[in-house]
Amino acid sequence: MLGFSTLLITTALAAGVASAGENAELVFGTTHDINSPAYRYAHEYLRQLCLENKLRCVLRSLPGRRSEAMLAIGKIDGEFGRVKAYGIRHPEYARVEEPFNVSLTRIFTRQPHDISNWQSLTSFAHTVSYKRGVFLYQQRLESMRPAVQLHDVQSEAACLQVVLARHSDACVFDDGGVSGDAQHLLKQGYSSASIEDLPLYIYLDKRHAALAAPLNETAKRMLARGIPAQLRRSYYELK
Repeated sequence: MLGFSTLLITTALAAGVASAGENAELVFGTTHDINSPAYRYAHEYLRQLCLENKLRCVLRSLPGRRSEAMLAIGKIDGEFGRVKAYGIRHPEYARVEEPFNVSLTRIFTRQPHDISNWQSLTSFAHTVSYKRGVFLYQQRLESMRPAVQLHDVQSEAACLQVVLARHSDACVFDDGGVSGDAQHLLKQGYSSASIEDLPLYIYLDKRHAALAAPLNETAKRMLARGIPAQLRRSYYELK
């Protein structure tokens, strides 16, 4: 049985490589800033994942909506760091079922507040900002209208800045999305504990759907070896 399973994975990988073209480079988009912990984590994870599968891969930092649009027209080969609900919106894409990271959703404010969940925002915030292109944040905030008005901004840094400038009462952000040069902004306000932990997935264009199974098996082996935990320590923990 083990030999048969290995044969299936090997066959799938060969088919996936053939679909990508001989020695073709697979380009993945991510919404995270190139200087953020989340990007550096994803870059190293992708490097190891593709190396084990003898694939040439590259990660590109793109605005959320541009990354989604480029995948839709086949300009990139996949996306790195989308939530599970993204697959409901885009059933045409193949998902690697083993999540490669977990995003912790936090709330940034000028003053301390008792924040334990999304609904906590309605007790003090009239305007809430979030990074443009993060559809799940948009959905969560839209469900609180009209009590809360939402504003999308270009980046996590901009999200923190509009709160500090008193243009928003709160900012919803991904704890790994804040770039190194914006970390000082966090010290000027208050960040909540995570209000929602979001497993992040790799999505592949349908042209490369055959790669999903072998990449998933590799992701499981990387998890068993403790690679994600090692990368969290390397890129998320403050030195």
